[in-house]
Amino acid sequence: GVNIAGNAAEIDITTSGAVDINSGAFTLDGSTVSIDGTDATNLTVTTGGSDAKDLTLAVTGGGDSSLLLSSDGTGSDAVSISATAGSLDLNAGDNVTIDAADDITLTTTSGDGLISLVSAHTAGVAFHIDADANAGSIVDIDAGILDIDVTGAATIDSGSTMTLTTSSAALTLTDGTATLAIN
Repeated sequence: GVNIAGNAAEIDITTSGAVDINSGAFTLDGSTVSIDGTDATNLTVTTGGSDAKDLTLAVTGGGDSSLLLSSDGTGSDAVSISATAGSLDLNAGDNVTIDAADDITLTTTSGDGLISLVSAHTAGVAFHIDADANAGSIVDIDAGILDIDVTGAATIDSGSTMTLTTSSAALTLTDGTATLAIN
């Protein structure tokens, strides 16, 4: 093989043309590694349809270290994560925080697409929707059918008028033993 050793001195490869390195397994080790491009750049694993050909970006060893992905792009896809055939799995050992200067949208596009927000919290506030930045802030729920089940007590407090409207059927209030039907 070919061995290039600079010891404590710098090894500098400079060219105005391309540098093309082809090999079998390729290992690059350094105390710090910086790869910079001034044009569109990619890092790709070509699987050829085979399983277990993964691309891993990892920070290992613990400590207060981070994996940081950032973009100064101004387009609607400034950071884009796509799984064109499989699932997207995000896991955290502690909190997950999503902040946006504008809208946040969660959308499913299949006929059986389901969005589940599930909490395993056992006491106190388990799910909190905070939308009262102003008295005119609105929480708007549109549904074909709305089904709310509560295991314990249920309380609805209003600082002003409360309106329950049904457009084509009676309004029924039941306390477990008696029923009040309002027509």
